[in-house]
Amino acid sequence: MRNNLRPASNEIAIASPFAVRSLSRAIIAMTAIGGLAACSADQNITSSARQQKPQETVASAPAFVYVSDSSGVNQLWQYSGGTSSRLTFSNSVDKDPHSAAGHLVFASYRDGDEEIYMGRNDLSGLKRLTTTAGEDEQPNLSPDASRIAFVSYRSGTPRIWVMDSTGANQTALETGSESYVPESAPSWSPNGSQLVYTSTRSGMSQVFVISAAGGTPVQLTHEMNGAFNPVWSVDGSQIVYVSVMGTPSLSAVTVATGETSDWVYDGAGIGQPSCTSAGCIAVEGAYGSNGSIVSIGQDLSTTILVDTPANETSPTLLVH
Repeated sequence: MRNNLRPASNEIAIASPFAVRSLSRAIIAMTAIGGLAACSADQNITSSARQQKPQETVASAPAFVYVSDSSGVNQLWQYSGGTSSRLTFSNSVDKDPHSAAGHLVFASYRDGDEEIYMGRNDLSGLKRLTTTAGEDEQPNLSPDASRIAFVSYRSGTPRIWVMDSTGANQTALETGSESYVPESAPSWSPNGSQLVYTSTRSGMSQVFVISAAGGTPVQLTHEMNGAFNPVWSVDGSQIVYVSVMGTPSLSAVTVATGETSDWVYDGAGIGQPSCTSAGCIAVEGAYGSNGSIVSIGQDLSTTILVDTPANETSPTLLVH
């Protein structure tokens, strides 16, 4: 049962076409919005305080890593203490960051093919983990940083794979789907026993939960226009995901019951959530060409943390 808290349909703007990779590449075939905003590659980005609540200052927001194209190509940036600074300088696309247990994993084209890399949160000890010809992306660390779930195209179709954080034991996750069915956006449960991901096995991209060892998945969403980018709540009882009824918004589904409810709405569209015990952040305008990083308050209001002429996407709260 859905608790409908969205504005009436005449109040919802029609969404712009989404970037295909942002809403599960190869699952939605829509035209990407192009364009790069120019900004100095070495310039620190000052955060905007628009919509800031008195009790929550921008400087007190938790640290996170995100992707920005302010240098002309997607690179990783780190936000801390109200200021952002560039973290990677590969001059090739770096993307899909995720942090757990003091470590950061991400995907990069720096060696010519999209592969997965891992280091500490400051990227010291950086190591390449995958070496296949097929693209490897969307890595997600287990809570103890010992395992990584990721999406690989090595079989020709994007599928969920798992490996040790050393890069050893790379194995396709057994999900019971036909090999041609795309899978995307894996995320570990807080206790590391399950994975949530999206799949088109039922026709449209929906959210599924499965044992981290593989097996028979349980479908949790039945969204008319699909469900995308799922992440777990801190206690593991719910999963937050992107739903698309007009403008993209955040919804939540209770794992035990399958009950869904609308969670956060933003007129510019909101997506790519990241949640830890420190709170939740997301991207306002996530599927256009000028995303901004926002925090989500206890009252479900949003506070802009990073808002520049560039496109900021894919935030991950740093976990130490």
